[in-house]
Amino acid sequence: MIKELKKLITRSKEVYDMSIDLAELGVPVQKSWLFVLPWKMQTVVNQGLRAPDTHLCKDVKILCRWMRSVVLNNADNDHAFMCRKKDLPVFEDLHNEINYCSMHFSTHFLYSLEIIGYKHPNQKIREIAFGYYFNLVEGYYHFNVETETELDIRLADKEEVQKLGEFIKETKGIKESDLPKICPTPDPYT
Repeated sequence: MIKELKKLITRSKEVYDMSIDLAELGVPVQKSWLFVLPWKMQTVVNQGLRAPDTHLCKDVKILCRWMRSVVLNNADNDHAFMCRKKDLPVFEDLHNEINYCSMHFSTHFLYSLEIIGYKHPNQKIREIAFGYYFNLVEGYYHFNVETETELDIRLADKEEVQKLGEFIKETKGIKESDLPKICPTPDPYT
């Protein structure tokens, strides 16, 4: 088990130096498919797993619980924090509830669905998540659907952006002006 975990904790073909023995950590709360994603994507997925605090949204909550079940390992099967409901909400019901959610919550929710829709290893789960993402983007927000390549560029970890940009430019014919500009994060301690 520990050997498999060490293999999973790799990113961009580099093994991160583990300063703690994984046996001391136990099994992570996140499912292993997330380990290969950039940290920014992992963070965005985690931010979308919380249901809105402002009011009760039963359909949004059902979908949040389903998202938790495909992203997290369940620590307590006696509680409904996550579940695999067979009756996921129809888009129209979800649309009516999202109408009353804060933009902050709904964008985290939306982007979590997008990442699950593009990156989950199970095709059926990808199809469900992408279906919700697509319908929210086109049917509710009236935005353009982001491609997987655009997602990869937007949420690549800072050190990976340049390598990824070079690869995409070579393989997809994207111009330099199409790539995001990297702004250095100010150091709060200087």
